[in-house]
Amino acid sequence: MIKIDDALGIIKNEKIKIKSVRVELLNALGRLLVSDIKSPIDSPPFTKAAMDGYAVNSSDKSESFKILEIIGAGDVPLKTVTRGTCIKIMTGAMMPEGADKIIRVEYADEANNRAVPHRKEIKSNVIGKAENLKTGDIVLSARKLMPKDIGIIASIGMKAVEVAEQPVIGVITTGSELKDPGNRLKPGEIYNSNGLQLCAQIIAAGCIPKYYGIVEDNRGKLSGMVSRAFSECDIVLLSGGVSKGDYDFVPDVLKEKGLKILFHRVAIKPGKPVLFGRKDNVFAFGLPGNPVSAFVIFEIFIKTLLYHLAGLEYKPALFHGRLKRDIKRNDTERTEFHPVYTYREDVIPIKYHGSSHLNAMAQANGLIMIPQGAGKLKAGDYVDVRPI
Repeated sequence: MIKIDDALGIIKNEKIKIKSVRVELLNALGRLLVSDIKSPIDSPPFTKAAMDGYAVNSSDKSESFKILEIIGAGDVPLKTVTRGTCIKIMTGAMMPEGADKIIRVEYADEANNRAVPHRKEIKSNVIGKAENLKTGDIVLSARKLMPKDIGIIASIGMKAVEVAEQPVIGVITTGSELKDPGNRLKPGEIYNSNGLQLCAQIIAAGCIPKYYGIVEDNRGKLSGMVSRAFSECDIVLLSGGVSKGDYDFVPDVLKEKGLKILFHRVAIKPGKPVLFGRKDNVFAFGLPGNPVSAFVIFEIFIKTLLYHLAGLEYKPALFHGRLKRDIKRNDTERTEFHPVYTYREDVIPIKYHGSSHLNAMAQANGLIMIPQGAGKLKAGDYVDVRPI
């Protein structure tokens, strides 16, 4: 059994060739940007009005200003502002020559084609050329693209970006006791939640799931399905059958197929039996069959691999909050990830009976890490929460 950091280090040290593809912005949401984006333009590309008003020269102390023209966003000013004159301007419009200040429309009256200020304007209300961004500035570092990022990229005139190719991830669930949702259960059977849960996590991670369904506890059938998945996928996930029971065929079948096992059994709770290996350019994970274990292993290890394949380091955004109640445990041999609910700065532990207690996750919006060797976290302690 190895430590979590050692297992993560093994994943991150795997040599890979980054595969990328150029996609239109509307198809880029949730994808992994493989390199920094530099701006090809200044932003704004010209000095512009920050609000509606009257463009004047700040040194002009005239009591009223003749309005030379009216310009809106997208118009090019034709007149030059001189002493005693102004140009009526709308938010976002290009500033005219001779003007460096806007008297906001609320601060002036307008009569007989003249603007008469009735309140002193302190601010310039002008956004200078390249004030927000200069040509060559880094706009976005390599990352998972969120909705705000799509808008940012569009704002600098780019219609497509270079992102990592979406790996195809095969999902095989093992166990003769499993039935897919929609079927009637017989005595001794349970519904297969791992298959759909893992596929949903794959989609949320911006990848392509390929679901192979349930394989009963039969070595020959499992062997055939693994061969097929290895030929069709970049990553293969198998849930169940990775421990030491009589029907836990997964490790031996993977070895027979040429998989080099890089680690098997990690000091993590839940998910200790997790297995990771590689055959040529195909990676495989053997996941425990309990659904919370499968969920947590995806969050901790599989996401790390997905980012590594794009040349990135997976760094989940952590929320720092105060634990509302004590958490005690007897098994301190492993690092544990415990479901919690966060509200404002409070971190509230969820009632949780172990790795088969999937419905406890309905209340959770995060996981906290209880370090190896720690038997108790005290109410009032500050902890880091990993959002889920």
